[in-house]
Amino acid sequence: MDEVVQALSDVIKLNTVNGHEKLVADYLADLLKKHGIDSKLIAYEPDRVSLVAEIGDGNGPVVGFDGHEDIVALGDAAKWQVEALSATIKDNNMIGRGTSDMKSGLMAGVFAMINLKEQNVPLHGTLRFMATVGEEYGQYGAQQLGEAGYANDLDTLIVGEPSGVHKQLLLQKQIQYMLQSDEAGAKALLAANQTNEQHFIELAHKGSLTYTVHSKGVAAHSSMPEIGKNAITPLMTFYQKEEAYFDSIKDYRNPVLGAITPVVTVIKGGEQINTVPASADLSVKIRTIPELPNADITAAIKQIIADINAQGADLSLDILSDLRPMHTMEDTELVSTAKQIAEDVLQQKLPLIGVPGGTDASSFLAFNPDIDVIVFGPGNITAHQVNEYVDLDMYHRFITIYERLITSLLK
Repeated sequence: MDEVVQALSDVIKLNTVNGHEKLVADYLADLLKKHGIDSKLIAYEPDRVSLVAEIGDGNGPVVGFDGHEDIVALGDAAKWQVEALSATIKDNNMIGRGTSDMKSGLMAGVFAMINLKEQNVPLHGTLRFMATVGEEYGQYGAQQLGEAGYANDLDTLIVGEPSGVHKQLLLQKQIQYMLQSDEAGAKALLAANQTNEQHFIELAHKGSLTYTVHSKGVAAHSSMPEIGKNAITPLMTFYQKEEAYFDSIKDYRNPVLGAITPVVTVIKGGEQINTVPASADLSVKIRTIPELPNADITAAIKQIIADINAQGADLSLDILSDLRPMHTMEDTELVSTAKQIAEDVLQQKLPLIGVPGGTDASSFLAFNPDIDVIVFGPGNITAHQVNEYVDLDMYHRFITIYERLITSLLK
């Protein structure tokens, strides 16, 4: 097993589902040190540590590479073909939680940096590698790195999240919908593809705004509701006014991402049937687009709450997350260069797409909205399922892509 595959196997076997990313950060620091690259460990909590490493002469642009160290829950063990953290290799696929999302992208970025360093490739500027904590659960690490100034001077950012599917999935309608393509277009991609997977360059993704509205009332027995204050009633008023607001913004559209997607996801209120409820909550997740900033939506929600409170209600707003959308133009150097290089290395045509899910890019863009970003890496975009895997051929190819892309951006 070569060092590149062995290292991926090693980090898969480190269980970082429960916030123990320090295991990965320490492993990466040792690996980089072995190859003559210093790094800095940045603790979010004692067992949760991000890593930053840089190479280059510092006289030019700053290219960032981002990957996260954490993984999602392992899932039902009975449905896995192998032990979830075994990094089993079968038919040139490595199977295990985190292989696609996104230890393979993370390690491809690491070895691209190592190879550029050891080959003494002249980099006129800075390559900044960033491995973050908590991306799956709130982008804690990216937010912390942004606060520490690591986003301020970034010109471009490559996010190594998975960007592919097995090429036969191109025949599925949901994949064609994502590509804004039809069956004929999907078959044309298949005909041009010389590998097992079809990849895409994600130049846009939606942001998200997540919040809970709390309603405070006064408890009372159901036989005497007049001495209480039902917390559910004003919350239902809020719900109706919020739905009217959502209807008013439905025509905002992004050419790549489409429309805003708001969803009321949780409603809670009351403790038992025989009591007037003293509290009630309503939670919402909105997938946002650049055409209507998160701040404008937040202001509108706050105004609805203020209007209802002026009539005697006691509503309050708790913003749980506020992640901005991302959209990089097709004609930027980052996108055009990545497309040219990757189509050659991957032996396929690469559509430019937008996706509804978010990445660490949202947190970095909050500190520097001028960064050009692509999301592009080995692995399958449906990675959170059981039997998650990465095609090791694609893993190796992405190392080459990153090397060539970084060299071109820092020439």
